[in-house]
Amino acid sequence: MPSYSPDTGSRRLVLTVAISAIALETSLLGLVAPLLPEIEERTGVGDAALGLALAAYAIPIMLISIPVGRLADRIGRRPLLLTGLVLTGVGSLLIAYSESLGVLLVGRAVQGIGSTGSWVAALTVVSDLARPGRKGEAIGFALAANSIGGIGGPALGGIAGGQISFEAPFLIVTGIAAAMFTLGWFVLPHGVPDAGGGGEAPGGDGKGMLATLLRPIVLVPASVMVAGAAFLGAIDFVVPLDLDRRLGTDETTIGLLFAAAASLDAIGAPIAGRAGDRRGRRPVAIVGVAFVGLSGVLLTVLGTLAGAAVALIVFGLAQSILFGGAVPWFEETFARSSRGLAYGSLNLVYATGYTIGPLIAGGLLEAASADAVYLAMTAVCIAGVMWLSTRRDGEALT
Repeated sequence: MPSYSPDTGSRRLVLTVAISAIALETSLLGLVAPLLPEIEERTGVGDAALGLALAAYAIPIMLISIPVGRLADRIGRRPLLLTGLVLTGVGSLLIAYSESLGVLLVGRAVQGIGSTGSWVAALTVVSDLARPGRKGEAIGFALAANSIGGIGGPALGGIAGGQISFEAPFLIVTGIAAAMFTLGWFVLPHGVPDAGGGGEAPGGDGKGMLATLLRPIVLVPASVMVAGAAFLGAIDFVVPLDLDRRLGTDETTIGLLFAAAASLDAIGAPIAGRAGDRRGRRPVAIVGVAFVGLSGVLLTVLGTLAGAAVALIVFGLAQSILFGGAVPWFEETFARSSRGLAYGSLNLVYATGYTIGPLIAGGLLEAASADAVYLAMTAVCIAGVMWLSTRRDGEALT
């Protein structure tokens, strides 16, 4: 039975499972994005309903993230991570063989429930095993996987869905989840780690969670993450439809564009995390928000396929920097003994943003245009940079 203080070799295997789970579960957010034109053709639904196909994954996450986080602190990370992988596979099979939007939405919801358990547990494991004084860097590597999943999910959906079949990307996810479950069964540690010491900040006991999340010290990094997730949801939703309608871009090419973004995306998060360890989280988050705003401008003014590739690469790097600053900033507002609760809360915050993003973007796309969505994102980023630059509460505890 693996202990919760594994040796170097076991630690690497545990981190491999945890970081791979983070990438897999995050990939589910946008996995269906390149397939939206095909779903639209099959079902005949409008843009707002298509946005729900993305948001349906995040809605159950919003409902159960806090209880799952508390459960991780009580029973340990292992059972939640393994159970989550099983549900991820089941939900993916439902989507693969769905013949209506309703069944697809059920499959997305099951994926969301599974993702909640495995993502919260996996990111908490990474934090548990971080070296002293290098938590930001460790979380940065996890967020690199998170970013690869967020951008790589649409890439997998586009390439496998375009070159093989609609079912292919979901069957691939099921196979990966099964392989990770098998490895995790043998290497994931049992039990709950020793908290070691007191908490860093209020909010660790989980009482009055809404009041805790509204405290300035928590609200500031939480707001950054809500915005970042909303931006990701909007981009996952709008860009594939925009490229299909404006340039006639097929699913495979859309997938390759997202893959190009993912190839550079992983670079930013570890660097941002390490910079946050040394210089504080706020400046790093501000840089990330600013570059997201730049990507919105580039998506508007660069009307070619090559221009979209450049804009997506900038967006992916910006997301890595944004979350590389904001996630450890948010976690440091919770006690060490409540890391599971911290990441359950983080998952709730992230899911809230990812639910809002496609819904707002779908309404704006239907009422106006894709450029309106991109420019609205830039306007929010400008306001966010100004707000973060002038607000002095909510500093990270470094």
